[in-house]
Amino acid sequence: MDVFYEESAVAQEAKKGAVKYRICHIISNVFLTLGIIAILFGFNFIPLDGWLIWGFVCLWFFSIWFALFKFKSRFNVSYDYVFVTGELRISRVINVNKRKLITRLDCNEMIQVGDIDNSAFERLKADPNTKTIVCTSNDEPAKDKFFMYILANDNGRKLYVLECREKLLLEMMKFLKRTVLESDYVMQEKKQKKI
Repeated sequence: MDVFYEESAVAQEAKKGAVKYRICHIISNVFLTLGIIAILFGFNFIPLDGWLIWGFVCLWFFSIWFALFKFKSRFNVSYDYVFVTGELRISRVINVNKRKLITRLDCNEMIQVGDIDNSAFERLKADPNTKTIVCTSNDEPAKDKFFMYILANDNGRKLYVLECREKLLLEMMKFLKRTVLESDYVMQEKKQKKI
């Protein structure tokens, strides 16, 4: 039985993030241009004995460019989760068009799955041997979504936090052992009725 399910966790502040990304992008390009102009100017007008100081000026322009180039990837970030027949692929998407695969998790690598509102999550997160990787840009889940955690053996114990609909969990459960789901998991529909 083949299964394909795809979902995205889009940043709720996506418009602000896109503006910040664009500003960093423009400023970084300005510093790159200034760095190139400084090198060309130096070759034409700076004597060899003045290049030590001029080289630091050029290096400063390129350092600012590189820092902003790296820094802009913090803005306008969303995450994609693709579940294909027993494998979950988690990707980070920067500014809608640049995708970076974070991990591929096989269902056999998953140790425990559940809701972060459960006390089991805090216990797992407090374990010093477990690395927590948050795969969402939001502090609160979007409408009809919840924060799900996946504890997995993925080059060491890693605790992934995803913002998704319960449908992703239900599709995964077709391939997971029943013992992987936390024992006191409450379906999101029932949880909403309690609130």
